[in-house]
Amino acid sequence: MSGLVLKIAPGERFIVNGATLENGDKPARIRITDTNARVLRCRDAMRPEEINTPVKRIYYAIQLLITGDLDAADAMPAIDAECVVLLDIFRPIDADLIPTLRSMLSRGNHYSALCHLRQILAIEEQLLALRPVPVEAETKVA
Repeated sequence: MSGLVLKIAPGERFIVNGATLENGDKPARIRITDTNARVLRCRDAMRPEEINTPVKRIYYAIQLLITGDLDAADAMPAIDAECVVLLDIFRPIDADLIPTLRSMLSRGNHYSALCHLRQILAIEEQLLALRPVPVEAETKVA
């Protein structure tokens, strides 16, 4: 039997096809066999105020696809356009990162795409940490 297997911690919340579910007081394993089910762990969800980078914008858009708050037909062209912009940035680091993401998205594997994006988010964070800090105007002493 195939499908997505979620290991759910006690009290953990997750969303399946727009409905928020909460696990009881014991750990659980849940197998989602419907390939069209939209699943999102609440602990994997980003809040709107956290969206401040290009990769986070893609992550959040995919999250909204999973929760049903965005329509794939409307959102996928914009998401793909963002991915195209990121191709040149991530190619020197790992030439397969963005093409793999685009492939997952084209097949409708949104949950897998979010998992893959976590790896890209970590790299983006490292890249942003390398940005030069703007030099503040010199202050004159006396």
